[in-house]
Amino acid sequence: MEIDFECFADSFKNGIIYIPNTLKLVFIPLALGLILGTLLAYIRFKKVKIASQIITGFVTIYRGVPIVVALLIYNMIFLLFYGTWQNFFHWKTSIKDINIIWIAIFAMTMGQVCAMEEVMRSSLLSIDKGQWEAGKSIGMKEYQIVFKVIIPQLIPAALPHLTNLILGCIKNSSVVVAIGVVDVMVGCTKPAETTYMFFEAYLAAALIYWIINIFVETALRKYEKYTKKFRKEIG
Repeated sequence: MEIDFECFADSFKNGIIYIPNTLKLVFIPLALGLILGTLLAYIRFKKVKIASQIITGFVTIYRGVPIVVALLIYNMIFLLFYGTWQNFFHWKTSIKDINIIWIAIFAMTMGQVCAMEEVMRSSLLSIDKGQWEAGKSIGMKEYQIVFKVIIPQLIPAALPHLTNLILGCIKNSSVVVAIGVVDVMVGCTKPAETTYMFFEAYLAAALIYWIINIFVETALRKYEKYTKKFRKEIG
């Protein structure tokens, strides 16, 4: 089987155009997931009555739902109920004027919140309880202990898991094609709609995702190595 490098190049160039969309689908959910997931993890770690049980049940159930299924459900809810919401809230924006990428971002965010919650909770459990007691012994308030003592140790402890989570999110972002969101994958396959050179298009998409993953992983691994060195020096 011969590869048509001209078609491969066309697909690669077209896919690059949509890298910003893919980055939105990755880093907005990751940022929101990190914030909300850490908050939920803290609630579970502190074993807040009722709230921790609700969070545990939600995370357990939601993590069992494939991202593509959740994506399709949210898209159907949006299409079926937007008209009702528009009339109730007197929105002037038509459904045609809304970029469906935000539906995909919402679906990806929900998945990342649950994943981040598990990662952050396990990292919180790995921190010595003496750190909390030491903070209280010198008169620090709860929020001061969290932000000045716990979080600086939490992120380095969670980094190996976060790295894998981020790389997985980059690869999983391609599922948004299920609801028609244009990302790198769709961008690469557009030229193939006329040339029928889909193999070259998929190779181009794979190369772009690989480059993004290599760049992100290299940066995260270097930062992880830096934090380990710093922690050794402090110890």
